[in-house]
Amino acid sequence: MDYDVFLSHSSKDRTAVDRVKAELEGLGYRVCVDYEVLPEIDPQEVTRDTANALLEAMRECAALIYVLAPGAESSNWMPWEMGVFDGSRGRVFVWPEGGETEMYARDRRYTDLYPVVPAENRRAFLEKHLPRRVRELAQVAPLRLDKFEPPQPQIFDYAQQMATAMFGRELPARLGDPGQAMQAVTEIWTAWWRLWGLLPPPVRPGAKR
Repeated sequence: MDYDVFLSHSSKDRTAVDRVKAELEGLGYRVCVDYEVLPEIDPQEVTRDTANALLEAMRECAALIYVLAPGAESSNWMPWEMGVFDGSRGRVFVWPEGGETEMYARDRRYTDLYPVVPAENRRAFLEKHLPRRVRELAQVAPLRLDKFEPPQPQIFDYAQQMATAMFGRELPARLGDPGQAMQAVTEIWTAWWRLWGLLPPPVRPGAKR
């Protein structure tokens, strides 16, 4: 691979993206942005040709950083890039740019599922979670352009692991109450049987059965 990082961004946030790119390059990362490596594409055009060009660029990158800035709220490509990269590489980070990140993310709640690059101690975070030349540390399967078929994902993704961790912290306190302990055991077994398709899927509260 030629790059450490692919920057997923909105073309409306060019100034913010340039700042992120400059900071990463100052730390020694090789950064891929579409307006440099794919100057011929128009990000406003949602076409198969544009998708193929972006796939080609992402194939050469070891990680993706989602630049959370004002334009992210209305970007057509950023959610797609994040989903493709998560399915194929699993190394995705969110970089909040500016002070109003909640406003930028109100229609992009899936950004909560990924690690956030902090504003403080950023160098230490990146060195721990995003080694430079990560391609030399692990072999990753390439993206296929003709027929995208990501490798088999983990049974439990990052969001599920986080939910399990939060439940695990609450469980000891609940086990002290016999009623809550029995309810917890029942719910754990029910979730397990659903996981293997032996029970119907859960129904959202208020939804029609």
